[in-house]
Amino acid sequence: MVRVNLLPREVVDRRRFEKWYRYVWIGLVGGVLIVLFAFAGLYLMTQQKSDELQSLKEETTSYQAQADAFGVFETRQQELVAREQIAQTALAGRINMGMLAEEVSLVLPDEAWLDAFTISEETGLALTGSTPRSASESVDIAYKSIAKLLVRLNELPALSEVWLTSATNAKWTKWAPSTTAGTPLPANVVSFQATGQVVRPAAPAAAPVAGAAVPAPTTTGD
Repeated sequence: MVRVNLLPREVVDRRRFEKWYRYVWIGLVGGVLIVLFAFAGLYLMTQQKSDELQSLKEETTSYQAQADAFGVFETRQQELVAREQIAQTALAGRINMGMLAEEVSLVLPDEAWLDAFTISEETGLALTGSTPRSASESVDIAYKSIAKLLVRLNELPALSEVWLTSATNAKWTKWAPSTTAGTPLPANVVSFQATGQVVRPAAPAAAPVAGAAVPAPTTTGD
């Protein structure tokens, strides 16, 4: 059986298009929904990253404020280091006279003693002393004690050019042995005088302080 379609071709094409028309709309609506869902997902992701970035900025600002607060202590430490170096440089050239006097007493021979002793950076060293000798002994024995003292004094780092200025035979009654109580007998001694120079230690060069010049902190308005 042969089917004969007497409808015009335009009507046939229009009916064929109307048959697929609803599927085309369904596809378009589905595509639009997919685009909208994708856009919404991207927007939510962007908003989340923006919130994380803002949180990091606030945390950084907080840490920066804490660092600025501790910067005051760093500045104080640098100032203290600079002052300490200045003090050490000043004290390096200072002579401890008490220690120097103690060193002189330590190098003094047992057979010699000092009657007068002065020392200063301006006038130097000046001492007067005595060393005993017996009448039967040679005077050279007493001078050996004096020479020993001069050698020891010249070996001290803080002293130089220690010279014997005078030495004479004398009678010295202080602390001399006595045969009867309260009656000292004269003792044979060699009285001597010596002078010297005080050597000031060389002050070391001051090392530069790292970061000594610290710029003033900047203030930011709210």
